[in-house]
Amino acid sequence: MTKPITIFFIVTVCLFIGLGILGIRGFTEPIPTLRAPFDMTLYFYPSGWMGDGELGTRHVQLNTGFCECQRTGDTDGICIKISYQPGPRGWAAIYWQYPDSNWGGQPGRRIVGATRIAFWAKGEIGGEIVEFKAGGISAHNKPYRDSFEVSRGRINLTTYWTRYEITLSGEDLSHVIGAFAWVASRDANPDGLMFYIDDIRYE
Repeated sequence: MTKPITIFFIVTVCLFIGLGILGIRGFTEPIPTLRAPFDMTLYFYPSGWMGDGELGTRHVQLNTGFCECQRTGDTDGICIKISYQPGPRGWAAIYWQYPDSNWGGQPGRRIVGATRIAFWAKGEIGGEIVEFKAGGISAHNKPYRDSFEVSRGRINLTTYWTRYEITLSGEDLSHVIGAFAWVASRDANPDGLMFYIDDIRYE
């Protein structure tokens, strides 16, 4: 009986080693599922600082608990305040990621039941130009990537709270690392900008 047991043990060990080599991690790293509707900021983190944002907070300031939003219909009075002063790279962006600071080294989340991302935004003085997007994290040297990429395009913000939507119809949301992002450039905002975002939801 010793020989069959030894063979079984060897085969089992080889199988698990093979699964690891192939990158099949589902047994130890299941992808958590989120079902819409939900508040995006409760499950993803504003950790993906890019462009001038990588150089430090002297270029990008982020306040996720700004208390003077004064948006009609807002229940908590808190929103996100962002300012950007262009630096040497000429652009900046922040991704909301899962897990924190994940650029593809770890699995993201699966989202079901969502057909759009809805959010509110406004500028400090009006005329601020910002792109809003989701998905698109895809590093060639990382094992995981977003399964989709969508953009609302550049928006010319006003001083009034306005509700915007990014459609998700037909998109593959089976693996989401970067659930939301803003992008601003020096070309569109030569003197920098300040703007506000609120109530970012997958619906």
